[in-house]
Amino acid sequence: MNQTLIKYCFAIFSTVGICLPSHAETINNGLLEQVNNYSDTSFSSELHQETNVNQLRDVLPTDWAYEALRSLVERYGCIQGYPDNSFRGNSALSRYEFAAGLNACLQQIERLIAQSETLLREDLEKLQRLMQEFAAELASLDGKIDNLEGRVAFLEDHQFSTTTKLLGAAVFAVNDVWGGDGNSNQTVLQDRVTLNLVSSFSGKDLLLLNLSAGNVPVSNNGGSFELPGTDVGGVSVSTAEGTLSSQFAANTNNSVKLLFSSYQFPISDRLNFIVNNGFGVFHTFAPTLNPYFDDLDGGRGAISTFAQRNPIYSIGGGTGVGANYQLAEQFLLTASYMAGGASASDPDEGEGLFNGNYSALGQLTWQASEQFSVATIYSNSYATPGTAGINYNSLLVSGTAVANTLAGQVRLGTDDLFKQQPVIANSYGGQFSWQPTPKFALGGWFTAVFPRLIGRGDGEVLTYALTFAFPDLGREGNLLGFVVGAEPYLTSFEGGDPQAFEVDVPLHLEAFYRHQINQNISITPGFVWLTAPNQDNDNPDSVIATLRTTFQF
Repeated sequence: MNQTLIKYCFAIFSTVGICLPSHAETINNGLLEQVNNYSDTSFSSELHQETNVNQLRDVLPTDWAYEALRSLVERYGCIQGYPDNSFRGNSALSRYEFAAGLNACLQQIERLIAQSETLLREDLEKLQRLMQEFAAELASLDGKIDNLEGRVAFLEDHQFSTTTKLLGAAVFAVNDVWGGDGNSNQTVLQDRVTLNLVSSFSGKDLLLLNLSAGNVPVSNNGGSFELPGTDVGGVSVSTAEGTLSSQFAANTNNSVKLLFSSYQFPISDRLNFIVNNGFGVFHTFAPTLNPYFDDLDGGRGAISTFAQRNPIYSIGGGTGVGANYQLAEQFLLTASYMAGGASASDPDEGEGLFNGNYSALGQLTWQASEQFSVATIYSNSYATPGTAGINYNSLLVSGTAVANTLAGQVRLGTDDLFKQQPVIANSYGGQFSWQPTPKFALGGWFTAVFPRLIGRGDGEVLTYALTFAFPDLGREGNLLGFVVGAEPYLTSFEGGDPQAFEVDVPLHLEAFYRHQINQNISITPGFVWLTAPNQDNDNPDSVIATLRTTFQF
C-alpha cells in the first residue's frame, strides 16, 4: 500500500465528534497492520530461475545459508528469485511461493532422473534420513495446517464483510484548568467514541464511513474551557487556545452520527484522487510532517489540537475533492478544494459548493531523506459573515479570541450583527520534520494568515511552534513530547473598526507522556500552560491538565 493510502487509512482510526478531524504516523500499530494487510498488493507472484547464486543481489557469502543456496542453485538449478534479482531470505514465505520453489526442485530432479544423469548419492541419503527424522514433525505440521484451514474457512463464513473492516476507538479524559479564570471551570470527564467502516473493492481504493459520538458541550470556543475572551456585540467569545485533541469536534451529546464519508482511488501510479463528503479535513491526505504528535486526534498523539499540526490545515474543510501527485521520487504535490461542510448541501442563495464557505489548499512536500522532510503550503479561503477565524467548519480549534474575531469585528455563528462582512484570507505556511536518531524527532512550523474583512480592512495573524518527541522512552510504544509555540494571534489590523487589543505573544507550552499499557490501551497525562491567554499579558496564566485513556479495537 502506498504512503498516501496508508496515511489516509489513519483517518478512519481517529476519534471525532461532530466531524472527522496522515505525513502522519500510526495511531495504532496493530490497527495499521490490519489495514495494511487488508489491502496490500505490493507482492509479486512472478519468479524466475537463477543460474548463479551471485545473481541474487541480497545474498552475501557471509550469510549463514549461503552455501546451501549455492548448492541448490549451481548443483540442481532449482532456486527462483524475484524479478528485481532479490531472494528476500528474511521475508515470510507464502504457501504459493513455497509450492513454486518445491515444484521447481522436484521438476529438476525428475528431469535429471529421466535423463539418467547421476544424482549425488549422499544427497539422496541425506534426504531420506531427514524425512525419517522429521516424520513426526511433518505429520504434526500437516495437522496444524488442516486445523488452520478449518479455522480460516469458519472465519470466512462468519466474517463481517468480504470488503469491509469494522474498526473503533474510544477516548476518555479527565480535564481541569488552574490559574486565572480557571477557578470558574469544573473538573470534567469527557468522552469521544468512533466506529469506522473501512472498505476496499480493488485493494487499491478506500471507502471510509465514520460513526461517532461524544459528550463535549458546545461553547463559544468549540468545546474547550471558558478562558479570557473578547466581547463582540455583548457576547463573550472565549479564546480557543488549549483546545484538547480529545475535545475536538466531540460535541454530539453522545448521539451517534454518520459524520464523514470519503472515497480514495488511484488514477495512475503517480496520482491518487480523493472525494470527501460531509466534514472532511485537509490533514487526512496532506502530509503534516509531525509524525509523533499528529494522530488525527485519535487519542495517542499530542494532547492539544494546536500541537498536533500546523493550524493552516484547520482553515476550512468540508465537502470537495483532493489529489496527491508524485512529481518525483522525493516530491509530492497535494491540491484540494472543499466547500464548507454545512453550506455544501444548502441550495439557498450564497451557499452550495461554489457560493458559500470554501477553502483551497496546495502543498509541495520534499522528502529529502527518511530522516528529513520539509513542505510549503498555500491556502485561499472565503468565510461568509460570522464564520471567520482559524476554525474547522465554523468550529474554533485554536487561536486567540482576538484573532478569531478580528478584534471584535466578527461575531461567530450568528447573523444579527450589523458589522458582519465576509472574510477572504490568503495563508502561507512552512513546516519540517527531522529525526536524527530513532529516539528523538524535531519538528516545527510557521504560518502567516492575511485575512481581509471585505470592504473594511486587512489584518495579519501569525502562528509558529517547535515540537520535540522522544519515542519509545521507557518501553516500546511510549512517547514523551514537548511543544513550545504561539497559537494564532492577531498582530495588526488596518482599517475597519477593531476593538483595542494587545499584541503580546500567547505562548503555548505543552508536555505529555503516553504510557502504552498494551497494543490497544494507553494512558496519557499532560498539561498545557498558556502564558498570555487571548494575547494579553495582563490576563493571568492558565494551566490546562488532562489524564487521557485511549482504547482502540
